[in-house]
Amino acid sequence: MRILVLLDPTNKRGTKMAYTELRKFLYSDGYLRIGTELFMRITPSRKTAEKHIRRLETHDPGSGVIRVIRMTEKQYDNIWYLTGGHDRQEDVVGKNGHILI
Repeated sequence: MRILVLLDPTNKRGTKMAYTELRKFLYSDGYLRIGTELFMRITPSRKTAEKHIRRLETHDPGSGVIRVIRMTEKQYDNIWYLTGGHDRQEDVVGKNGHILI
């Protein structure tokens, strides 16, 4: 099971610090940054994914848009690369696990 978090911050005054704190939480909670404002975390089960989504709700910055997508490994395997390809982590470790290199 994978959790994808898509961030769309606003330019309102005072939101930069809130989103910086959210990003710090995502890094400390084991999320990987796979895009400009896209984070991913691998979880072993649906129950664990729900626990991490509840933890994410406690760090809501209060403005902007945060989308959370929960998907299975089979759904994640259906990602198509229009340009580019697998990143270095996927080549070294494989699709089912990511490590920070």
